[in-house]
Amino acid sequence: MLSPTRGLTFDDVLLIPSYNGIKSRNMVTVSVKISGRTFGIPIASSNMDTVTGVEMAKFIASQGGLALLHRFVSIEENVAMFKEAGNAKHVGISIGIGNDGIQRAEALVAAGAEILCVDVAHGHSKEVNRTIREIREKWSNNVMVVAGNVATYAGADYLAAAGADVIKVGIGPGSVCTTRIKTGFGVPQLTAIMDCSRIDRHVIADGGIRNPGDAVKALAAGADMVMLGGMLSGTDETPGEIIERTLSDGSVRKFKRFRGMASREAQEEFMGQMQEWKTAEGVALEVTSKGSARNVILDIMGGIRSGMTYCGAQEIRELKRKVQFMEITSAAKTEGTPHAVDRYQ
Repeated sequence: MLSPTRGLTFDDVLLIPSYNGIKSRNMVTVSVKISGRTFGIPIASSNMDTVTGVEMAKFIASQGGLALLHRFVSIEENVAMFKEAGNAKHVGISIGIGNDGIQRAEALVAAGAEILCVDVAHGHSKEVNRTIREIREKWSNNVMVVAGNVATYAGADYLAAAGADVIKVGIGPGSVCTTRIKTGFGVPQLTAIMDCSRIDRHVIADGGIRNPGDAVKALAAGADMVMLGGMLSGTDETPGEIIERTLSDGSVRKFKRFRGMASREAQEEFMGQMQEWKTAEGVALEVTSKGSARNVILDIMGGIRSGMTYCGAQEIRELKRKVQFMEITSAAKTEGTPHAVDRYQ
């Protein structure tokens, strides 16, 4: 039976401007408090192996954001990565489920980790629940637990009931994710954020953020942080070597690898092979080298600060309260782009 539910994503809406009494956009407060911790910016780096290694973790932590190291190495290597990354208050690390997940958690907590991310593609599952509960039994409230991914109120509530402090929201919106194509399942990201943020937990919007405006919309919809993968891909701080390619016109361009963790390439590297009973739910590609991640963060935070003043929000929590959404047409979306590039050149 078809559901009457209407799903919306970032391009389907605009935020309606309203009165602003703030003198300057540099006077707004962009810090957020999550589970007793204060983060200077509402940005998290994605726990993908081509996004958050040691250098990215150091950088994001230095900016006041949440860095989530990936888990696609041995437990010993994960511990070494965490120790090298340093800042335990702003650097978290991912674990899986089952015995390996708990063993990884034990080693990381012993090394000083205070933030664990129980991370699987479909977080509304019994094994994720069991893993969260075991973490809570072992370390009570001494560890901040991020868990996901989910895209519905029921999924978020299920993880919250298990003991998660922060819910990671997003099924299929990532720039290198093919879950919706391969399985037919997913919820448009803006609707997913709105739905999941109704629970009494913090929310990280994971996936679908392509520009600063998307980040503002995600925060306005209820997210406490936005997680960046594709936007940070190809920056100097991401893991991996720079690849030089000679193009057909003879010019040389620099690239870096970027891939979904459910891609065939990632599965074959970390699991040995792609099992016959599975299908890849991500892609791997080369993205143009972008320079420092600092430029990306400055651009996004500039957009967030400016966006807050368009509705007179002094703090991000005020943005959530004051903002109004308007559903738009495709023509309105086109109108909001720099269309003079095509018209006058």
